[in-house]
Amino acid sequence: MRKHFISIVIPAHNEEDELEPTLRCLLAQRYPADRMEIIVVENGSTDATLEIAQRIADDPSHGAGRIRVLQSDKGVSRAKNAGLAAVSGDSEWVVFCDADTRLGVNFLHQLNTWLNRHSGDGLSVGTTEVRPQPNKRLYARAWFTVYDIIHRLTKTSYAIQLARTPIARGIGFREELNFSEDLAFIRECRRYGRFFFVPTNQVASSTRRFEARGYLRQSLRWVVEALLPNRFKIRRNYDVIR
Repeated sequence: MRKHFISIVIPAHNEEDELEPTLRCLLAQRYPADRMEIIVVENGSTDATLEIAQRIADDPSHGAGRIRVLQSDKGVSRAKNAGLAAVSGDSEWVVFCDADTRLGVNFLHQLNTWLNRHSGDGLSVGTTEVRPQPNKRLYARAWFTVYDIIHRLTKTSYAIQLARTPIARGIGFREELNFSEDLAFIRECRRYGRFFFVPTNQVASSTRRFEARGYLRQSLRWVVEALLPNRFKIRRNYDVIR
């Protein structure tokens, strides 16, 4: 089976509590180390995010050079663009993953198998099924199931985006947008191929924003933010919840 070269880009801002387990999951992937790369982009953190990323990257126990740590100015789009600019010339697919999102050890293997199965489908950009982390409440699992259905139908994403590297490089993320940058990115990528949704049980994202605000309130907030004209997304900052 063909093994695609897959790049994982993780923007990290004030993620000292979440980043290490996320990176440990990536280092444990059951996928050839020479067919993947991990890039962390710390952006404007005021906590120990940078130190944690560098410590794990420098740990010789998992092999030298498996994680690259970069820095950019504050902003998720700036961080994603910095990571995208640094991906290997061999990269075929890039995964943009939130720092509080865990990719199970079989994720890249499952993704590679799925991509091979759909190699002739003209794919350009997509997302995956996402489960709640920690996966402790039926209520949370039900909400995330609804989100998966919505993202699949509306061709949007939450916590993770996948794109062909050449297409992603040609488009990039709009750095003037303070939120919903993923929606603009996906919309542009879809001009060059099909949107896709990968079923998997290997992606789990934090519920902290839902726990802080309530599931219904947060969901409605995201709907409103997605519908706002871009001029409001430039003026308003995205709330940081840690």
